[in-house]
Amino acid sequence: MLWTVVICDLVYKLQTLRDLHGDKKAKKLLEDVEVKRAANPTSPDWEVYLLDEVSKRTALLETGEHTQLQNLQKLRHLSAHPVLSGADLLFQPTKEMVRANIRLALESLLLKPPMFSKRIVEALVSDIASNKAILISGAKLKSYLEARYFPNMRPEIELELFKALWKFCFKLRNTDTDTHRDINLVALNVVFERNSATLRAAIDGDQPYFSDVGPDDDLLSALVNFLTDQPSLFQSLNNAAQVLIEGHIDGDINLKVSASFLHADFPSQLKALSAEDGGTFQKLKEKNWRGFLEVAEHEGHLQEACGLAIEHYGSSGSFDNADKRFGRLVAPILEHLDSTRLEELLGAIEDNSQTYDRRRAKTDHSEVKERANALGVDTSPYKNFEATL
Repeated sequence: MLWTVVICDLVYKLQTLRDLHGDKKAKKLLEDVEVKRAANPTSPDWEVYLLDEVSKRTALLETGEHTQLQNLQKLRHLSAHPVLSGADLLFQPTKEMVRANIRLALESLLLKPPMFSKRIVEALVSDIASNKAILISGAKLKSYLEARYFPNMRPEIELELFKALWKFCFKLRNTDTDTHRDINLVALNVVFERNSATLRAAIDGDQPYFSDVGPDDDLLSALVNFLTDQPSLFQSLNNAAQVLIEGHIDGDINLKVSASFLHADFPSQLKALSAEDGGTFQKLKEKNWRGFLEVAEHEGHLQEACGLAIEHYGSSGSFDNADKRFGRLVAPILEHLDSTRLEELLGAIEDNSQTYDRRRAKTDHSEVKERANALGVDTSPYKNFEATL
C-alpha cells in the first residue's frame, strides 16, 4: 500500500505541475509514462520507470532517496508475491521496517510540494517576482517562503538558493535582475537569517565567489544595503571587495549613514559623521536620516545623533542652506529632543543670522517653540529666536 501511495503521489505532483504551472517537463514525463503503461497494461514496470525518470528529470529526489524508494518497491514485490523461505516461512516486514519506510516516504516525497520537482531556485525567484507587490515587506515574504518553500528544504538546496540570490542581487545587470533586485534582496536577508552561522561559514569558505561583486554603482549600493542589515559579513569579503565598497560609500552621505559595518561601534560612526561638512549632509535624504535616528535610538545614542543635525543647522552659510538643513535634518529630530539638546538648538539659532533672518524661519521655528513648550524650556533668553515667531 505504501508503494502505491508513493506512485500516486508522483503522478499527482506531475499533474499539478502540468496543469497549474505549465511545466513542460512534467507534461512530457506523464505522456512517456502513459505510453509505457499502455504498451503492457498488466505490467507494473511503468511504476519503476516513473520513479527512475522523476529522479533523472527533476530535482524532487536526492540520489539516496531514489535508491531507498527503489528498495521499497522490492519490499512491496516480496509482500505482494510471497516467496517461501528455506524454513517455509512467508516474508513479513517488521514493524520497525514499516515505520522506517513510512518515514522515508513522507520525508523524501509526500511532504514535499510539487514545486520541488522544478528547479527550485528558478521557481522561487519567479514566484516572488510575480507577487512582489504584496510580498515586499520582510515579514510577509518570510511567512510566505516558510509556508511554501522552506519545509523539507535541504541545507545544500538552501545554500544553492543563497548563492543564486547573491548573484542576482550583487553580480548581474539585466532587465530581470534590475527589475526585481528589491524583492530578491529581501529574500536574501530572509534566507540568511534562517541559518546565518552556516551561510557565513559558506561565504568564508568560498570567498572568491562572494567577493566578486560590482563594480556597478547599483550593485554596490544593493550590497551596502544588505551589509547594513548583516554587518558581520563585511569581514568575510576579501580586501578587493572591501576597497570597492569603501570607495563607493565614500562619495555618498546616504550610504555613509547606513554603513555601520565600517566602524567598530556606533560612537565611532557618529564621530566620523561629525567630521562631514554641512554641504555633504545637505544631500542626505530624509528617509535615510530617519533610518539613522532609529538605529541611534536602538544603540542608546539618539541625543548624540540629534546633535549632528543641530551642529550642521547652526553652521548654515546661507538662507537656502538653512532652509534645506532644517527640513531634512532638524524637523525629523524635534520630537526626540530632550531639554538639553533643545537648548543647544536654540543657542545654535541665536548665534547665526542665516537661521533666524531667513523667510521660512517663522514657520520652522514655530515647530521648535512647540517642542520647547512641551519640554518646559524657557525660550525668552534667546532674543533672535523669539524675534522670528
